[in-house]
Parts: sequence; structure tokens; C-alpha cells
Amino acid sequence: MIVNNPTLVLKQINTLFARQLQDNAKNEFERYTEFVKSLNSDESYLFFDAMPAVAEWLDNIDFEGFKSFELSIKNKSWQFGIPIRREIIEDTRENGVLPQIEKFVNEASRNWTDFPTQLIAELLVANGKAFDGTNFFANSRPQIECSNALNNIVAGTGTTIEAIYANLNSAIDRLYSFKAKNNRAYNRGGKILALIPPQLRSKFQTLKVADRIDVGGIGANALKDTFDYLINFEQDITNNDYYVINENAVVKPFIYQIRKEPSFEMVDEKDSPLVKYFSTARANAGYGNPMSIVMVNN
Repeated sequence: MIVNNPTLVLKQINTLFARQLQDNAKNEFERYTEFVKSLNSDESYLFFDAMPAVAEWLDNIDFEGFKSFELSIKNKSWQFGIPIRREIIEDTRENGVLPQIEKFVNEASRNWTDFPTQLIAELLVANGKAFDGTNFFANSRPQIECSNALNNIVAGTGTTIEAIYANLNSAIDRLYSFKAKNNRAYNRGGKILALIPPQLRSKFQTLKVADRIDVGGIGANALKDTFDYLINFEQDITNNDYYVINENAVVKPFIYQIRKEPSFEMVDEKDSPLVKYFSTARANAGYGNPMSIVMVNN
């Protein structure tokens, strides 16, 4: 079959696009993000100021002492499109698409795959309100903390390897210290993941694998094999902040919800030399659990 009209090319594009999205289905952002299939124009999420604890059952089940918070995330519409010249479509070969069109589909699938990380990167920089009405990164959370402040900001002291060693240790200690109002630890059994800017990759790699750090009087590397890291490619190269996350948290730091998966459509105006192919989706991201993340602020 010769695929040389816009409708047949659209069918080929969607076949290729769906296959590539499936190949990219497991995205690294899910290590620190709750992935939700949305069923409505917006979704509401319920959070509590403390986690339930097992207690002796003497009379009635205890439902007292829990304050609930609701956070709503509204889906938005997103698009990605490109005009393709009609003669390229006319020259499309049998049983496939021309390399020019295939490259376009490759770029589209990569953009949609990376899209959630872009939204989350924007949330990191914006530092908007969490479910308790406090900024996501804050020195205290009066609505939900007990006697000890829930401070998920560590003041960084620089980007030398010895500074990162000290600050990363402090951030991990801080993360494990978080407790709810009923004194239950938030991050028991944590699995530490650092979300880092590209320019710090080599130093985090050294801290992850080296037996010794022979600078700054460190010596034996206590961080070896205790954490993993991901690069935040969306982060500005002048921004040296990084984030320490419990990827085993019951509720992760961010939420990504999708209402409509992307797929391709077209506009074919016969008097135009261009056929417009475009994909649309409905989705959004928002803040989840601020007790499962600590920012090292440099």
C-alpha cells in the first residue's frame, strides 16, 4: 500500500507514535511522583496531619485527632504540532513514512515523554502552596507539625565535593527525622534518591561509588551505596539546588495526573501547501507530600 495521502500518513504517524510512547512508558519521574489516571476535569486529593498508628482496641475504633486537608489539581490542555509540506507527504514511500516524518514523530514522542518532568521542574522552582497552605519548601509547617519543626530546607554551603558530602548527609538526616503529630516517623524504611542539576553529576557519582573521599578530611565515604541520583535536565545550569527524596514514601512529593493521552490529528486545507499534524493531551502536575523531600538550597 502506498502511503502518500494525508489521512494514510496520519494513520502511520499514530501507529508509530503509540509504539514509541509504549517503549517509553516507564519514565524516571515516577520514582518521585504519584502517577494518577484522571477521570474528571480536576481531581481532589485528601491528606491528613498525621498517619494512623496501631493501638489497643478497648472500646471503639479511634477516629479522633486527625485533621484532613484537600488539594485540587485541575487538568490543562496541551498541544504539540508541526506543519508538513504536502509534497513530502506525496513522496512518502510504500508501507512506511519518510525519514523526515519519522524524525518528527520521534521528536513528538520524546517531548511528550519528557513533559511531566518539565511540569515538575516548574513546581520545584515556583515553590507554591502545599496541601496545608504553607509553601512546599518551608522552615516549618504549623498546621501539621508536632513539637519539632518540619523544616524541609537545608542551607547549602557550596558545590565542592566536601560541601556536598556534608549537605547531603544533613539532608538525609533531616528527611529521616520528620515525624507526624502522633510521633510516627514519615520516612521509615526510606530509599534515598537525589534529584540533581546536570553540572553536579560527576560529584554525586563520586559520592555514590567511591570508597574514600580524600579531600576536606573526609576519609571513608559514609555515603557509598546509600543513595541513587537522577539528573534534572530542566534545571537551569546556574541553579545549584538539589533535592533529597524518599522514593519509598507512601505519598511521593509530586502528583502527575493525565486525563487524555496524546494522539495525533490533522488539519488538511486543500488550498494550503501545508498539512498540519498535531497532538493534544489533558494533564497537569501538582504538589504531593512535602515530608518526603528536602531541598538543599545553594
